Formats: sequence, structure tokens, C-alpha cells
Amino acid sequence: MREPKPFKIKRRPLYAVFRAVLMRTFYRKPSVTFLSEVSKPCIFVCNHDAKRGPVTCELYLPIKTAKWGAYQMLCDYNTRRIYLRDIFYMKKQGMGRKLASFKAFFEAFFSLFIYRGMNFLPTYPDARLSKTIKESVQVLENGMPVLVFPEDSDGGYKEKMEHFFPGFVMLAEAYYRRTGKDIPVYPIYCDARRRQLVVGEPCYAHALKEEGLDRDAIAQVLCGDVNKLFENYINK
Repeated sequence: MREPKPFKIKRRPLYAVFRAVLMRTFYRKPSVTFLSEVSKPCIFVCNHDAKRGPVTCELYLPIKTAKWGAYQMLCDYNTRRIYLRDIFYMKKQGMGRKLASFKAFFEAFFSLFIYRGMNFLPTYPDARLSKTIKESVQVLENGMPVLVFPEDSDGGYKEKMEHFFPGFVMLAEAYYRRTGKDIPVYPIYCDARRRQLVVGEPCYAHALKEEGLDRDAIAQVLCGDVNKLFENYINK
């Protein structure tokens, strides 16, 4: 398995055409609501909404972002195919092996093109996450927000989430160590089927840490904030 190439934001004219013509055809524009003004740089945390969340945010969130995504999707074809079949379709969406294999076989051909076009940073379940955080801090210092999808979806994607992984909290901590600034973290709830995208009010990880919360507890605060957007603005 080849490791993903170093992250680099650059102009991708072919992807821009694909994004404007094809992706917008299949993903209809949602109503986008901001509950507060967004201050950049910042971190966004959003529900995954299966594969709809990242694509909807890419197309219709009016702020360009770099995004965190599974490192396997930025590797070679076979790694992408196996990840799509075994993890994304079978484990997370409960799809049968035959259908998952069929979908993954074709999707893996063009998924790398889309992931790179959407400015995905590879994330890892091990010590290599430190590389992702370092690259993300550089992105933030250049003024671009980072969008993270931290929900624990091993049991499938849910409308109301139960647990967030704390990687984005580690990013906020690294940014604070680097700059001395408590970066705002904005919750987002995406419901592509109801055509709703809501961006909530910011939370500050360092301030919560000063109150005595650890990383996992801070991540759960943001999980609750995202769920509240669903309860108060989507599922009403």
C-alpha cells in the first residue's frame, strides 16, 4: 500500500468542471443557516450524513475548507476499493457483500480524483495522526478553515450521534500551542434529504479545558451541540 501524497491545495480545473456540472446535479442545494458570524481561521465539526455530508458541505457551504478523511481513500486503487467495500458500505451502511463489491469496484476508480479536489487531508487511527494535525495547523495559519467529521460511525450513521472522536480537539490544542489563540470550533448539522445545513455558534476547546474537561469530554460537548442543531432546526 502506498502512503497518501503530501497534502497540497492547488487549482484543479477539471475537478471544478466536474463539481459544477455533475456533483451539483445529484446533490440539490440546501437551505444554509448561520446562527452566528463565522470568524476565520476556525474548525468546523459536522455529521457525516453517510456520504452526503462531505459533498453537501463542499458544494454549498459558502466557505472553502480543507477536510479530514480516511487515509485509505487517498491511497492506491485496491486500498480504496477494499475500504469502500468492507468499511464504508458493509460495516457502516450494512450493505450486502455483492452489492458493496459492485459499488466499490466502480467508485474506487474516480474517488481519488474527488477526494483531492475536495481538499481532503488523510487521517489515521494511530500515531500518524500527528502528521495530519501538523498539516492542518499550517492550513489554519494560512487562513483556511478545517472541516472534520468526527462521529463514531462503526455502528452505522445515525441522525442523532452518540460519540465524537477527539482528533479535532487535538488540532485545537496544537493550534493554541502554536499561536496562543483559542480557535473557534463551529458545529454543523447537515441533512441533505431534508435539504438543510445549519452552522451553530462557536465553542472554544481551550476554554473548556480550563474548566477541567479532558479531550473526550470536550468532543462530547461538540457532539451535543451538533445534535442540538438537529433537534432545534432540522427535526422540528
